[in-house]
Amino acid sequence: MKPSTSLLFQTEFRKFIAASKSGRRLMPSGKKLRENSLIQYESTFFLIQEFEEISHEPIRLQLVHRASLRKLNTVRIYWERIHKKLLNFLYQQKKVHDNYAGCIMKVIKTFLRYLVVYKSLPVGDYYKLFRVPKDCFIPAIISPEQLKFLIADKEFEESLSPVLRRTKDMFVFGCTVGLRYQDLINLKKTALQGHDTEISLLLHTRKTGTEVSIPLPAYAVDVLNRLKKPGKYLLPRVVGSNFNIQLKKLIRMAGWVNYHPKYRQQRGEKVEIKTKNGETYRFYDHISAHTMRRTAITTLLMLGVDENTVRRISGHAPGSKEFYRYVVISQQHTNEKVRAAQNKLLE
Repeated sequence: MKPSTSLLFQTEFRKFIAASKSGRRLMPSGKKLRENSLIQYESTFFLIQEFEEISHEPIRLQLVHRASLRKLNTVRIYWERIHKKLLNFLYQQKKVHDNYAGCIMKVIKTFLRYLVVYKSLPVGDYYKLFRVPKDCFIPAIISPEQLKFLIADKEFEESLSPVLRRTKDMFVFGCTVGLRYQDLINLKKTALQGHDTEISLLLHTRKTGTEVSIPLPAYAVDVLNRLKKPGKYLLPRVVGSNFNIQLKKLIRMAGWVNYHPKYRQQRGEKVEIKTKNGETYRFYDHISAHTMRRTAITTLLMLGVDENTVRRISGHAPGSKEFYRYVVISQQHTNEKVRAAQNKLLE
């Protein structure tokens, strides 16, 4: 493509990142973009740099204002070729799975749409042709029965070290309120409302910005009393990586060590991911700080709380694809219960 009629992809993408960081580009709601989105943009930029170095060809944004039909067709073929080469680079060179490849393609589509809609650059709407791979995996969660064990089994609790006892209490509390780990450890004592047995947690959800009051059951209040320390925060501020290590030890000590293969999709094909030692993952390997949030949301759905109420507590926006992963999990649980009831007819 002739340089005089095109722009360098890297140059314009760097401007896109700068506009997103400074607040000149905002979310549809009018809020500044979250830090995670900016990190994703930077990662995509470095991948594009590496892709161009390997292919020895810079990606160009061809300007198609008042272009002939022949030129439009040439540009379409160019973007189809770039899209194919980029996916091959991600799968063959970087060995990524569909979930990661999908995130990269979403960022690129967002960037190209930004140029067309907000910068009025005539680069065409060829981004609509880009395929975004999807990885439909079902995350591991703690079942209601397992959560009940962690809450009520005193013999198991007494067998734990003080550190693992603290981890268990934090995990139980997190599985009750459903907050992201960073939000959980940043909770201040001023978030508690009420007195005696009628205590609620008042907070603002980060995604939707709505104010939510979550009633706390007696066991959650007991956890807070056990973890209470001087200072302004409700819970101990444990580093996330350390908490995840302690959490896996806790789940292993609970005896939940059954094999639980980890699957991801690559070009639509299911692939089993092994541990560093080449072994199949066990259940405790899947458990992390984010399991608390998944467990809380799924447990509420399993116990019959309607989707709108659960979404309000979790802070998911209406139509959130991420939220419907939890609905799928709870539906599987419902199906198992129905089949068990149907089988009793024949007994």
